[in-house]
Amino acid sequence: MAITYERKKHKQTNIIQTIITVVLLCTVFLTMVSYFYKSAENEAYENLHVQTKQIKDDMQLQLLSDRENLATMANFAAKLYSDGESYNLMFESFKPIGLIENIGILNPDNTFVTKAGSVNLDGKISFEEEKEKGEYISGRVPDLTRDNYEIIRSAVPIKNGDDVVGILYGVIKLDVIGKKYNKMAKELDAQLFVYDKKSGDLVIDTINNKLGNISFLKDREYNKGYSYEKMMESDKGYTSFVSAYTGEDLYVHYSTLEELGWMITLARYESQVFANTHTLSQILLTAFLIMVTIMVLYTLILMANEKRRNYVMMCASNIRKFLLEINQQQNNISKALKQVCLFAGARSAIFFDTDGEDYNYSMPEFENVILYGEERKYFISEILHYAAELHKINRSTVGFMCIRPNEHLAKTNLKFFDFLKNHNIHEVSFAAVTNKDNHATVLGSINPKKSKATRILLEEIAVCFSISIYNKKHLSKTEIAATTDSLTGVSNRVTYKKDLLIFDEMKPDMFSCIYIDVNELHLRNNKYGHAAGDEMLLYIANTLKEVFFGHHIYRMGGDEFLVFVKDSEQEVVKRNIATLIEQLKPMDYHVAIGMSYRTQNSNTEEMVKEAEIRMYEAKAQYYQNKEQQSVSKAEDKGYVQVKTGIREIDAMISMMKEHYNGIYRVSLETDKAHRILMPAYLGYNEDEEHFSKLLAKYIEETVDPDFHRAIMSFLNYDALKRQLLDGNIPKITYKKTNGETVILSVYKLSDREDFVSETLWVFAKD
Repeated sequence: MAITYERKKHKQTNIIQTIITVVLLCTVFLTMVSYFYKSAENEAYENLHVQTKQIKDDMQLQLLSDRENLATMANFAAKLYSDGESYNLMFESFKPIGLIENIGILNPDNTFVTKAGSVNLDGKISFEEEKEKGEYISGRVPDLTRDNYEIIRSAVPIKNGDDVVGILYGVIKLDVIGKKYNKMAKELDAQLFVYDKKSGDLVIDTINNKLGNISFLKDREYNKGYSYEKMMESDKGYTSFVSAYTGEDLYVHYSTLEELGWMITLARYESQVFANTHTLSQILLTAFLIMVTIMVLYTLILMANEKRRNYVMMCASNIRKFLLEINQQQNNISKALKQVCLFAGARSAIFFDTDGEDYNYSMPEFENVILYGEERKYFISEILHYAAELHKINRSTVGFMCIRPNEHLAKTNLKFFDFLKNHNIHEVSFAAVTNKDNHATVLGSINPKKSKATRILLEEIAVCFSISIYNKKHLSKTEIAATTDSLTGVSNRVTYKKDLLIFDEMKPDMFSCIYIDVNELHLRNNKYGHAAGDEMLLYIANTLKEVFFGHHIYRMGGDEFLVFVKDSEQEVVKRNIATLIEQLKPMDYHVAIGMSYRTQNSNTEEMVKEAEIRMYEAKAQYYQNKEQQSVSKAEDKGYVQVKTGIREIDAMISMMKEHYNGIYRVSLETDKAHRILMPAYLGYNEDEEHFSKLLAKYIEETVDPDFHRAIMSFLNYDALKRQLLDGNIPKITYKKTNGETVILSVYKLSDREDFVSETLWVFAKD
């Protein structure tokens, strides 16, 4: 049981360790993936920051460079103005530069002069307001010369001394600036939005074909910690929201182009940010799944191997139990070999050694091919030869070998090859145990179907088999005497004490205890001598061996025997008892028998006491009826067949005094009692009218006051009947005023389940 528990615990530990390992791997995997994604996110924000600055610097440099060019042209225009010349020379010499595609001059009278001619812009623009602005670059504004067309204007005043005599405009077309920075955004694999911070009007939009207002981002679903308002209120920073086009998160960095009042926003999709991380995660996930799959498969293989090994160990345990009892049960070796044969699915199982011990078990369908005589001697000699060779090679105590009639055997041992072929033996698997004196034992199987599992089993039990057979052969007379009754050959009381523990642990489902007392032994010894008494005991013991063959028989004392019967129904045991009585009749031998039977787990020693009490009751009835045969009427009480005289009654009572204070047969209907043992106990006499009065007086005068209430409950006969009907045995342990401890038990005396009026009251010494 302890070994089974340890193996079960080991199996559970393996499973728990595997689960813990998988959980740890999951934790490590998720931590690594989380770290990679967090790192990728931080790297994305950092890259967006760097790239936004890159675009910002490029745009700022380009626009400032264009403004410087415009300032140079404004100086040239001022010179033309002071010289009284027209601006045509400047217009004719102008070529697009940087982002500026065209130029024009706003005069104080609101006329706008270009290469194409002059346009009056009264009501569309105010020279005075433009003069007040000084140098600037606008956001997205309407083209003054074309309807429904928007541009960006870069303005520089034309000064003649301290007077502003005109405003020089450089025209930046939206498609030109968009084309330049769309290309740059594409190279950076990002989306670019540039808008006027005051109006929100977009200057550059790499997603939409038509420029709109940045407010289109207002209704987006922003991630935790971010918002549209926060982005609009800040000069620079990060934000993140869900794209309305793809449903992915957009990671965004924004920064202000201070001198122009523009906000530059650079965004990248989640799939772009985590592209490498996704690939790495998929690789890790694949590796993780492969590892988990391998671990699961490994665990399943372990569990399968453990299950197979547990089955092997269970079979090995059963075989060991047979081997432990080979001295008591002569056929246990055959039973053990049968278990080997059944487990291996083999034709037969064998055991032999160099001392000539030879045991064999063959399946019934193969009994016609069992090896006998010279053929068996040859087979054993060959196997022992291979066992000796195995020991020389391995130099170990236990070795295993599998012999098959193959090409190698044909080359090395043709005779044995032919022998195996002729006897239809296609495999001999055996474990050999060899000691330092070259004494070898062989435990094997012929034609096993489960070769691998059979090897494990044979190696597991080979040593136990060898030791058990050795002990069986070499058990000394002293050791035999220690466990066996020298006169009768049955087990003695020492063995009985050991077996009590075994049966308590085993707890058979169907279990009987039969207590036998030989009647008239004392009288026969006195009349015919002790030799006649010994002859009587030996005959009864041999009859018990015959009737209860295969069961456990003990001599408990001079004239007492005990039998334990397991796995037999009550009616079968009763028939065996009847057979015993019938076989004793021709010799005029008589016994008193008490029996207890259980179909569920029970304390074995309590069953022995119950059977002993019933035996004493049967014996008492026998002595009261003298020459009559008596059978105890309680449930599975047993049988009594007696013939004796007064002298043996005195001997029995004297013996029973050692165990019991008093035994009474009590009718719960009439409250009348009949003494079976110890007339003086309870102060009983035949004229006593009611047993309950006698018991009440006994309680008052003799029992310790602490136990009065408990024992008084036994005077409630109705309650006693209910307990007996339920199959219980009312029992109490109490103390007398003199300190003596007594156990009071009440048994019903009828085998009818519904009849509990007739009872046996036993006052036993503790």
